[in-house]
Amino acid sequence: MAERRVWGGDQADGLRRLFGSREPQVVAFASGREACGRTTLVVQTAAALARSGHGVVVVDENPAPDNTLSAFGLATRNDFFQVIRGERSLVQVAIPAAPLVRIVPAARAARELDRLSTSSQQRLAAGFRHMQDGADFVLIDCASRRSGNLSPVATLARHIVVVVAAQSTAITHAYALIKRVAHDHGRDNFQIAVTRARSGEEARAIYDNMNRVAREHLGVRLDYLGASAVPVTDHFADALLNSLPQALEEEAVGGFRPAVREATARPGMLDSVL
Repeated sequence: MAERRVWGGDQADGLRRLFGSREPQVVAFASGREACGRTTLVVQTAAALARSGHGVVVVDENPAPDNTLSAFGLATRNDFFQVIRGERSLVQVAIPAAPLVRIVPAARAARELDRLSTSSQQRLAAGFRHMQDGADFVLIDCASRRSGNLSPVATLARHIVVVVAAQSTAITHAYALIKRVAHDHGRDNFQIAVTRARSGEEARAIYDNMNRVAREHLGVRLDYLGASAVPVTDHFADALLNSLPQALEEEAVGGFRPAVREATARPGMLDSVL
């Protein structure tokens, strides 16, 4: 019980008791390419949620110098990869960044993890459950991986927000990401956040076109989460609070998709180190 207070914070736990229990929302922010304003959006949304009294965990998969850690003026050598390997506990890896905000560095996990051994799957699931203790939201700033797919950590998210810059190449890459994740992980619903649009009308037109194409060619539904102008100065705290559906009990345990059960270990890939 003491560890939970240190990890999650008394304020978030107190608010949950006051307003009733609610499973945390686990949301992955992904983009088909970099330079879409994704990390800035995650940072500003996390800060806005915390200002409203919500406990937030940010999983930072971004290895770039301008990642979530650096936005809060932090640096670390630890990584969620060490939790999955059993070398560190989550409390040792997670970093207090601001009141009600903690960051879990996960760039190495995103870079090096592909298919997991059985023991690593179990540690990943356990670490992710522990990550949600005392939190109302877990926001994942997804890395752009060479495979073009989401990391094993990001695939645990109940919701996937695809961040799309108002540029033709960014739209093409975002659609390719949706197609890949829908095919590989059986996802049939994504949230769309448009950045760098010159107007709300332009942002909505981009979403409408993507939704039509995705529905006709992929059989998936895209929901409009919102838009952020140029530069990215807005946050999506209100949209996350009011627009995301709660997970059904049979679909998620502890706020996230138990997708790790779908993974199968391939001999020789990571068993020697994990």
